[in-house]
Amino acid sequence: MEAVFDKIKTSTLRGQIAQRIRQAILSGSLKEGQRLIERDLATQFAISLTVIREALIDLEKDGFVIKRPNAATYVTKLSLDTVEKSFFFRKINEGFAVEEAARRVTRDQALALEKTYRSLCEAARKKDAQLYVQTDFSLHEIIWKIANNEYVEQALRRALLPIFAFTVIRVISRRPFDLTQDAESHLPLVEAIRSKNPKQARRAFLDAMDGWLSRIRESVFAE
Repeated sequence: MEAVFDKIKTSTLRGQIAQRIRQAILSGSLKEGQRLIERDLATQFAISLTVIREALIDLEKDGFVIKRPNAATYVTKLSLDTVEKSFFFRKINEGFAVEEAARRVTRDQALALEKTYRSLCEAARKKDAQLYVQTDFSLHEIIWKIANNEYVEQALRRALLPIFAFTVIRVISRRPFDLTQDAESHLPLVEAIRSKNPKQARRAFLDAMDGWLSRIRESVFAE
């Protein structure tokens, strides 16, 4: 693998290595679908294989890399078909979660959701794509937690982290769509959950999802 990194002269933690690799992915120095060879990374960073493996585990949890059955690790690259399959999975499972969230939400939880929505809008205003997608994921995580079903929460997190990470990669490199418009599409959902209206929450979520998939098809996967 062609050298991308300089050696790190001082001792560091796995989080710092993970952050360096993440930034290389986001900058395009490491390409979508590129294989990451642990020994090469260890040599470039002048650090042990153990730390590299730990950093890659962290990146896999965040969706930025994918470990294949042969134990090789690759920078996340998803097809439109994969994204569309996750879309239908998400409509069913997160549709349930938003209804449950609207039934269960407390005042404090509603305030936390609204605060995160405002942070989402602020990230969009600043055109900070990485922060925007991270905050978007955090907003949905809050909804899953409010729904109070750990099985649904775990399934959604596992399925959607690579989708959100891949969106970060593409949005940063291409700036394909209006983040402000995307942020505003979340408002009806936030308001419906705050108002404890399950049917309205589901409808708002499905409307937002249809718009999201349309933008992904037209922009993120546009050649």
